[in-house]
Amino acid sequence: MVGVGLHDIINPSFTELLAAMEDALSAAGKTVLLGVGQEDVARQTRILGTLAEYRPDALIVSPALGTEIEDLRTLGNSGVPIVQVTREVEGAGFDFAGSDDVTGVALAVSHLVELGHTRIAMIGGFEAASTGRRRHAGYLAGLARHGLPYDPALWAPGRGTREQGRVLMEQLLALDEPPTAAVCFNDLCAFGALMGIQAAGLVTGTDFSIVGYDDIAEASMWHPALTTVFTQIPEYGAAAARLALARIADPQRPVERILTTPRLVVRASTGPMKPVRRRPA
Repeated sequence: MVGVGLHDIINPSFTELLAAMEDALSAAGKTVLLGVGQEDVARQTRILGTLAEYRPDALIVSPALGTEIEDLRTLGNSGVPIVQVTREVEGAGFDFAGSDDVTGVALAVSHLVELGHTRIAMIGGFEAASTGRRRHAGYLAGLARHGLPYDPALWAPGRGTREQGRVLMEQLLALDEPPTAAVCFNDLCAFGALMGIQAAGLVTGTDFSIVGYDDIAEASMWHPALTTVFTQIPEYGAAAARLALARIADPQRPVERILTTPRLVVRASTGPMKPVRRRPA
């Protein structure tokens, strides 16, 4: 049996992740026991402790926001092999599988710059999580690559939810110098941003461009269909399962990190920046 502790299952990306891990583990004869921490470290500690009491062969964990090294090492010291997935607590010394988030967000920024946008926002994410830090680092790297200055007013940190995406989009549009495009922390946040754009009477892809992140199934079904970054969730989910199985077989093997390569998926939510209409002199 392999225990799986996720910080979220509301986001469809985590159901895709869970399905990929379960498929790979089931093929190896392992049963999955799931616990959900809901971004609460105390709850996560209780859940992982309970999972450990069942004496699993390994634990695969996507850590809750605020998880410290010692929170995981306490479990590791009990002899249960641990693999981190999607998020990681850096320096904990455990195997990890996830996406190259720095590269992924930089791709999104480059796409928007190539369309003529220079006022590009980033919506969602917290630097307290490794995913938030790396995606923000990708945003900064993308701007720097094209010689664009970083404007702190255009970074809108927050939860990766529809509700937060809508609220943050409305705040950005209210700026004296609003952006013309944005990269979102995930697809759910982008869906909320799309609603904020519509509520402002703007047309997505014409008046404002949005890029999501993950490429969940719903992204292609929205109107307009969401341009996003495909992070290969099934691939790194299966990789996390393989790391767990390898760690079970050889507890002394070197620590391994597996990063999938993201790919930009261009759809209808991005378009060329509209030329600025200047008043006649």
